[in-house]
Amino acid sequence: MTPIQLKSSEPVTPIESKTTSPILTSTNPINQPTTPIDIPSSEIAIGEYIFHRIMQSNPKLKSIFAIPGDFNLNLLEHAYSPSLTSKNLKLVNTCNELNGAYVADGYSKVIDGLSVFISTFGVGELSALNGISNAFSEYGPVLHIVGSTSIQSQIQQNETNEVLNTHHLVPNHDCFKRPDHHVYQKMVGAISCVQESLDYDMNSNLKKIDNVLKTIIQERRPGYLFVPCDVPDLLIDSNKLYNSPFSSKSKYQGSEKSTKLMKDISNIILTNLYDSSNPSVLADALSTRFGATKPLNEFINNLPNSVKLFTTNFSRNVDESKSNFIGVYSGNASSDKTTKSLFENSDFVLVLGYWDGEMNTGGHSSNFNNAKTKCIIHPDYIQINDSFYLTKQSDGERLFTISEFIEFLNSQLDTSQFKTSSNEITHYKFEPKQYSESKDKYPYIPQSYLNDHFSKTLKENDIFIVDTMSFAFGLTDIKFPKNTRLITGMNYGSIGYALPATFGATVALNDLGTNQRVLLVQGDGGAQMTIQELSSFMRYSSILKIQPKIYLLNNDGYTIERKINGATRPYNDICGNWKWFKLLDVWGGEQGKTHDSIKLNNIEEFDKFFDDSVNVENRNHKLQFYEVIGGKFDVSYRVDNMMTKN
Repeated sequence: MTPIQLKSSEPVTPIESKTTSPILTSTNPINQPTTPIDIPSSEIAIGEYIFHRIMQSNPKLKSIFAIPGDFNLNLLEHAYSPSLTSKNLKLVNTCNELNGAYVADGYSKVIDGLSVFISTFGVGELSALNGISNAFSEYGPVLHIVGSTSIQSQIQQNETNEVLNTHHLVPNHDCFKRPDHHVYQKMVGAISCVQESLDYDMNSNLKKIDNVLKTIIQERRPGYLFVPCDVPDLLIDSNKLYNSPFSSKSKYQGSEKSTKLMKDISNIILTNLYDSSNPSVLADALSTRFGATKPLNEFINNLPNSVKLFTTNFSRNVDESKSNFIGVYSGNASSDKTTKSLFENSDFVLVLGYWDGEMNTGGHSSNFNNAKTKCIIHPDYIQINDSFYLTKQSDGERLFTISEFIEFLNSQLDTSQFKTSSNEITHYKFEPKQYSESKDKYPYIPQSYLNDHFSKTLKENDIFIVDTMSFAFGLTDIKFPKNTRLITGMNYGSIGYALPATFGATVALNDLGTNQRVLLVQGDGGAQMTIQELSSFMRYSSILKIQPKIYLLNNDGYTIERKINGATRPYNDICGNWKWFKLLDVWGGEQGKTHDSIKLNNIEEFDKFFDDSVNVENRNHKLQFYEVIGGKFDVSYRVDNMMTKN
């Protein structure tokens, strides 16, 4: 085997770690020097440089999630350098690597930008694979940094005929052959948008770091940076942080080609929109996932009432109080038949941020083909009828982002050009079914009753997180107030995602300093997968001034699976005797101080608790945990309509 060739275009010198503190074990992870300290003018360790570059790439980021392991400890130590702690950067531990990837995804969704999770080689990075796959499927810009085996150990492996097996590294199939130190790196190509591994060439390393950050930000998907454990302490010129400002912009941004294409496409879209007699705009989820919420709202608010507005199952990103909002269109999973008909009978359809997953399109039943003109805006392409315009070029960079395009489209909008006035179109607004049964009919709290509860109690700017569970199929029957943000993992569908994602979302809100509420609906089956992360809310309670409201739906098993098959089979059962509302005490919390927990067994108890305004308001500083007893076979009527087996 050919030895690894080391390149060094500038001197590299191993140094002793110049950090101020070991990994913290206290409940206050930011008990560090806060006096601003400038970066040394001469040299900086590459490990410290990585963290500074991350903060330059996303100035809103204040937290990095990590689990220590012997191959990433050198890197983690550099996060405690005075120049970083003075900027309030903090490391936040998660309970395991799967949860850590989910946490980072939730953080990225709320902070609307890049997040970071750090794991160790092999055992750590492999445990995170499912969470990273979720981030790839759900468009979460997560940087996964992996501390890997040293370059020196790889050199030693190549310089001798001896087989040197290493802990965390699987041996070769052939016991007489050397192990492959890059075996795990080879697994992540299909679930990440970029992968780079650092070495001893510092000029190359700086390019690799920027390439990873830029690609993740542009693609809104996870990427990998592998950092051998003997690299973080190597020195580079610190001025490189300032002489080469970080930019995630495409090289085509502002080019003649980019501007011309935006003008040409906008002209086609708006001309057909003005001439249409029955136009519709569908705001889909990728506009939100790619950071286009602001221009989307501005464009929609400027449209006349003659344009019907729709959202999808995944998006819910339109002000549903607007007079021309019709409902949720997702093919056969639409709000109702009238909503479906009103959309599909439009003569002009504009889809902003199209996401074609079957959970978002009613099993691929969404139909845009009845319209005389259909315009589909995707981050990678724009389709107008049968013509496709590729915005993502062969080199992977885009001519413009979906955010830039919607902003440009809005700048060209001229409402005086519309041929149809608002009074020529009869608007229809879907009204969700309300719970109509006697409140004492059921000895539990039906999911349809929960739908009514959230329709009444959700507020503007809330963040509403729902796990993959039977309750999620009834989200269409909940009214969303203005600017309510829906976060789910329904496309990838890994149960248990939402609980750790809520921790990430909570940390993000506290980092942003916004006074928003976080509400989580989590099933008991999914919660058993990731329940340890409840302890993180307790561990970091002293720095989390905003805490979530968690509705734990205890319906004794995998209810959505019961509806698919095996309703009474034991494989759909879980241990139903958990004392859920006592778990926060187990995880180190103190009832009434760090959290409030309660078990609500039926509608009478549910109403009595939530009708008391003291129980509902002014408690964001403490985690609210509601164990809600549901029916073992109770689901939204929409689930029964969808299932082929019961």
